[in-house]
Amino acid sequence: MKKLLMLITVALLFLLVACSNNSKENESEQPSENTEAQSNKGEGNEQKTNEHAGGQMNDLKLELQKQDMDVGMTIENNEIYSVLDEAIKADPKMGVPNDFSLYPFDISVNPDGSRSILFLAINRLKDPIKNITFDMTFGNKEGEYIYENEKLVLTEDEFGILNPDSAIPFMLDVTPEQEQLFNRLTKDNVHLEKANFKMDVEE
Repeated sequence: MKKLLMLITVALLFLLVACSNNSKENESEQPSENTEAQSNKGEGNEQKTNEHAGGQMNDLKLELQKQDMDVGMTIENNEIYSVLDEAIKADPKMGVPNDFSLYPFDISVNPDGSRSILFLAINRLKDPIKNITFDMTFGNKEGEYIYENEKLVLTEDEFGILNPDSAIPFMLDVTPEQEQLFNRLTKDNVHLEKANFKMDVEE
């Protein structure tokens, strides 16, 4: 993981269709088919994420990437994980009930001076999931994109298994021009969509 440049400035949410590659299909709980980008900040986010059919959601837990855990990294000894853990504790009901959601949080700076966007992948499904893949388009409604049809793969070997009511971070590199566009995104102009979403369900 890389050093965090700034604390969280905006949380932008999009919903993903969860399609299992596993031969055992989950018919009782299917993620939302809504792929429209949404923005959630402050009380608005808390009110939305606390709405949960059949009761309130469990508190969200931060998980380490498997590759980070394998080298002895912990939430306590890593700055980025510590910051994310505090953010989740401040809003433990973030995420979409019975769905998989993605939050682009902020820009991080890499050891070589390059920059990346820090994301959280959140699993509010009832099953553990792994080997998550999708194509993402992320930018503004005017057609300026940071990523366009970017293929993302969160493999079990690198990221492990994403348990229910858990979140795991990942990063995507950005150019200076892409970073400027990210900093201009607001809840009114953000555009975020996915295609070809697939995952495996851990039995």
